[in-house]
Amino acid sequence: MTTINPEVLINTSYGPIFLELYPANAPETVSNFLSYVDENFYDWTIFHRVINNFMIQGGGLNQSLASKPTHSPITLESKTGLSNLAGTIAMARTATADSATSQFYINTVDNPFLDYKSPSSPGYAVFGKVLEGMDVVDAIGSTHVSSVTVNGVAYQNFPYPYVISIYGVDRYVASATQLPTTHTLKANEYGVAIASFSGSRLDYGIKVNANNTLTVTKLDGQHTSETFGDALRVEFADSKFAYDLDGNAGKTALLINAAFGADYMKPNFFSVVMGLFDQGMSLHAVTDLAVPIMHDLAGNGDNATFVKTIYQHVIGTAPDASAQAALQGILDRGEMTQSTMLEIVTNTDFNESTINIVGISNSGLGFV
Repeated sequence: MTTINPEVLINTSYGPIFLELYPANAPETVSNFLSYVDENFYDWTIFHRVINNFMIQGGGLNQSLASKPTHSPITLESKTGLSNLAGTIAMARTATADSATSQFYINTVDNPFLDYKSPSSPGYAVFGKVLEGMDVVDAIGSTHVSSVTVNGVAYQNFPYPYVISIYGVDRYVASATQLPTTHTLKANEYGVAIASFSGSRLDYGIKVNANNTLTVTKLDGQHTSETFGDALRVEFADSKFAYDLDGNAGKTALLINAAFGADYMKPNFFSVVMGLFDQGMSLHAVTDLAVPIMHDLAGNGDNATFVKTIYQHVIGTAPDASAQAALQGILDRGEMTQSTMLEIVTNTDFNESTINIVGISNSGLGFV
């Protein structure tokens, strides 16, 4: 009798990842992982540790970076013949061998040094592998990371400034009969195309392709994927996302970060600014509107404060004396207006890097 290994689906903000688990090799580890799956423990957790050319780790922190309460640690099952090869999933743990709870990692490259070597070097427990979605794993693995401190806790190799969400992890069984995933094409009030799907965002996996198309899959095991390029904005019953990062959504993200900072990248505010671009306004016209709002938020509109504000937002640090003097001097001498300077810094590579434009092109930006 052939035993069918259980499969699970990790639905992330970068797209779906399908995995096969190996209970014959690591029975306690698989049982422990599936207990968290069945309890919906992983819903709205994040990948909080990403190291390029190594691995991606998640499954323990919620969207606010708070640790979720877990079950008791399990016994380490690393002496199983399974190796930490690219695409395998294994349990994360502390320096104590028998300390794994809920957190897991997926190897993005072969990492055999993480395998069992001896009782003093017990390695890490591999318990499955990626069947489909390795491109999603690699996209997560190449995202921009930084060192951040939240609520007094320091995190290294943290995806920043946007978290990589794990919407949920579920058991997955594919039906023998597959229906197509389909969308209804709509348009907003300015004629911008929107692909509309019934149901919740959590019911679907979305993957952004290099050729400016989207692949969307209804994740019920009964539907095939749909790839389309007639819309780069998507709506569900509970949310909307913009993926046109080469278009108006991208302009909006860059301008908001330069003028107001990443904290203002919220759906309501994002929608207002994106609407200005959708109706045909130029970047300069929108910066003309943004500058007075910046003055109101700062409490004044002097050139010194303006330079400090945009420099902090775009570079990520306060300007040193020479940078402050050089940029402020351009404004003080009337060689450039604040609006023009904002327009210029909005389109810099520094700004794209600071907001991780590549990363948000994979996860999309919420709007209303």
